[in-house]
Amino acid sequence: MKKQLATSILVSLLPISALAHHGTNSQFDPNKPLSLSGVVTELKFVNPHSYVYFDVTNAEGEVENWHCEMRAANALKRSGWTEDMFQPGTVISLEGIASRKEPNGCYVETLALGGGEAINRYAQLDDQESGQEIKRVATTSWGVPNLAGDWAARQQLPDTTEQPSYLGGPPGMGAPAGAGGPPDGMGAPPGGAGVTLTAAGQIAMAELQATADENVGRLDCKPRDFFSDWVFDQHSNRIIQEEDKITMRYGFMDTERVIYLNMSEHPDNILPSFAGHSIGWWEGEELVVDTIGFAPKLMIQGPRIAGATSDQYHVVERFSVDNEAGELTRSYIAEDPLYWANGYQQTGEQTIYLADYPWEPYQCEDLTVE
Repeated sequence: MKKQLATSILVSLLPISALAHHGTNSQFDPNKPLSLSGVVTELKFVNPHSYVYFDVTNAEGEVENWHCEMRAANALKRSGWTEDMFQPGTVISLEGIASRKEPNGCYVETLALGGGEAINRYAQLDDQESGQEIKRVATTSWGVPNLAGDWAARQQLPDTTEQPSYLGGPPGMGAPAGAGGPPDGMGAPPGGAGVTLTAAGQIAMAELQATADENVGRLDCKPRDFFSDWVFDQHSNRIIQEEDKITMRYGFMDTERVIYLNMSEHPDNILPSFAGHSIGWWEGEELVVDTIGFAPKLMIQGPRIAGATSDQYHVVERFSVDNEAGELTRSYIAEDPLYWANGYQQTGEQTIYLADYPWEPYQCEDLTVE
């Protein structure tokens, strides 16, 4: 294979907004597509983005080591990708777009390994079979609906036969329900004309924004949104159900929630946190969860800041399960009387399914170069 760096020029301007995923637009330039060929030297199979490292011999005969960004390791594994595909010494050819800040960095669009066919960034390499039986025990031994298991949103993989992902935009962006976003309700925070901030909310948002990362939407190994994190990038989540509590382990950013079923009221000394403090009870076949004790934070919608929430942010969720179909649905309503004006409420619904790939810790290792 010819080990030569070839740079092509894009004729038409690509829509930059489609790249606003994890701060991608600020990191990579869609107006600078690249074609690269070389030999794999290393793979870092990590979250939120994996990186493949490879040596390229340029037109002057000099060897340059490149590193190019792929999807999160857990998302790739769910799509059938493995570390063994990228053994050192493997010949690699890829199409991508150049980094804005690094001379030898790029974003992978397609790649071919060992002289094989090109694989799209979002390709599903094999059909995963659910690691759990769809035919489940409907109720626990103590007589309530069985929620336990690994659950995930259906994968939102683009049609890779029509256009590169940077033309259509990556899936799982957390678009608002009803706004033309992915199915199953991504639970994005309100934005635009949806919410008006009070004077206190405007001041708080300005203060929080002043200390936030300069790239709006960057992750920095921190959770983003209480609702959309449950389905973001379609990672598998785990529910551990006990008689007196339910533990929810998010597949994204390792958020862990405990829903206490033996409490009728929240304690007075709650330490504010991203996930807050949750108490729950059963109303027939529905689990009702009341959560307070949130730490104030910015609300991030896609690539922009959409507002802020205060320590008075209050969420009520309702969970229902169809164990025969292997579906778990969460509906929710949230309010913030301190920061949101005119009695605005945030509502939505998400349905997730018995996971075709088991929950794994996220163990974030952000290798993005600022």
